[in-house]
Amino acid sequence: MQAPWAAYNVFRRKQQPALCCAVRQDWPVPSFVNGETWDFGGTVRAAEFTLAGFQPAAASQAMRLTGYYLFHALDA
Repeated sequence: MQAPWAAYNVFRRKQQPALCCAVRQDWPVPSFVNGETWDFGGTVRAAEFTLAGFQPAAASQAMRLTGYYLFHALDA
């Protein structure tokens, strides 16, 4: 189960801002997320659901499996 206080750093793809990569703040950022192709989009707390398209349960599962969570932001 996702800890309600878990916070994620969200990165948006420069050429496709609706494509986001979220990484828990206490995890390393994957090497494919770099300044050439991604911008920092802010921080979202899983319990707050502040970013349309961000699914906390899916984020938690993706973090366990891959170390990051890719999703399509609905507010881009």
